[in-house]
Parts: sequence; C-alpha cells; structure tokens
Amino acid sequence: MDGVSLLRRPAKPHPVFRPLAVAEVDPVAEHAVSIGFDVRDMPAFLDYRAGQYVTLRALVGGEDVRQSYSIWVPPSRAQREGVIRVAAAAVQGGRMSPWLAREVEVGEVMGVLPPLGNFVLDEADGPRHHVGIVGGSGITPVLAITAAALEQHEDSTVDLIVANRTRASTVLGSELAALEAASGGRLRVEHVLSREVVEGTRHGRIDPILIRGVLDDVGGPAAVDDWWLCGPEGLIADAEAWLGGEGVAPDHIHRERFTSTGPVDPLKR
Repeated sequence: MDGVSLLRRPAKPHPVFRPLAVAEVDPVAEHAVSIGFDVRDMPAFLDYRAGQYVTLRALVGGEDVRQSYSIWVPPSRAQREGVIRVAAAAVQGGRMSPWLAREVEVGEVMGVLPPLGNFVLDEADGPRHHVGIVGGSGITPVLAITAAALEQHEDSTVDLIVANRTRASTVLGSELAALEAASGGRLRVEHVLSREVVEGTRHGRIDPILIRGVLDDVGGPAAVDDWWLCGPEGLIADAEAWLGGEGVAPDHIHRERFTSTGPVDPLKR
C-alpha cells in the first residue's frame, strides 16, 4: 500500500429540509398562487441561479408530501428583498398543488430544501438573444431566467412565446407584463391561447409557423443564442424536433419538462 493515499475528498453536505414559514400568498392566475418565504438570514436559499427550484415538504391530508416548485424571481431580487417566491398551479389529482393553491395561508410552516436544478442561466460576457417556448406553469423558471438575462447585459434581448388555455389561466401574467413594460423593448412576449379567442392575441397552439413569424425580424433561428423550452413533454418534444431540423446545436437548447410532481431536470447532453 506504499505510496497510495487513503485520503478521500470530503463529501458534499447532504441537503436537508429547513422549516420555513410562509410570508406571502398572492394569486397569480386562476387556481394558481405565488408563495413567498422570508430567507433574509439564510444565505443557502439566496445563493441560487435563475431557473432553479426548491422542494417543499408538508403534511397534506395526513400524508407526508414532497414536491418541487421553481423560483420565479431572479436572484438579484431575492437578495434585495430577502424573499424567494415560487408559483403553484392547482393540478387535478395533484397531491400538493391543490392544497397550496387553495388552502395555504401566511404563517404555515413547511420543510424547504435549498435551491437545486440544472435548467439555469449561465454567465455571459456579451449580449445574447434568448428565446423561450413555454407552456402553462413552465413560465415560472423562465420568468426568472428572462429577468436575469436582461440584467446580464444592457443589449441582451428575449423573445417569449407563451401558451395557455385562457387569459385567466396565464400563470404570472401580470408579472410578465410588468417585466416586458420595464424592458425598454428588449423583451417581447407573444401569447398563444388555445381555448379563448381574444382580438390581437394568437389563437391555437405553438407551431413552427408561429415561431418563424415571431423571429422573422431578428434573423430567424440562426440569430438565437439560447433556447429555453419549458412545459409539458409534448410541447418540448415538438419544439426540440423542429429546432434540430433547423440545425440548432443541442448545446444551445435548454429544456425542462413540467409534470404533476413539478419540474424535471433536463437530460445531461
């Protein structure tokens, strides 16, 4: 055994649930709420990257339930205000989301794991053009990514294509509109509604023709630096297949699918 080191690298500490009291509960769509936790004295919860999620743990109907929810505020805002905020939309048959959306009140204490996840915005030295293709509550991490991307460089731009059933079901719609209004034209949002016809808003579903139309005046898919796909598996699979057919390199495509149990980390490429 001479010359062989028996020393091992110290293992990373295993994340543990911390009891946090709900500080805010605000409606952000029909059957959806934003839930805020005061973490101003808990740096482990403020040192996160845009796009990450936290896992909540609570007793719901006598059952120990754990479910992940994405943080919708960028790190800069969370650090400034000392509050992280997640959004939860009630899912039929879900174990935790209906309880969060309908019953949770300020003061409720639940276990929360520090932020995790690989669907994140990387550092950038210069301006970048981002495009998000989003369905339903998939807007949650993409809203944080969008805000952080606009902060990275004064010339960075974002186009978001956001699919929902109706205006009322559009999660974080008001927050998204406020960010667009404050962006000075650097953020453009194209809403697509499948179950409501509204003048001036696209009706139907996201498809290649719609995506091309949105990007025509910025140089098409070739002019995009980063693609952010988030939502139901079908939407992501269709968008990813189209992007592959357009020759978009896989390392420019970031994906995260949402299920009834929360965000699912993207596959490693």
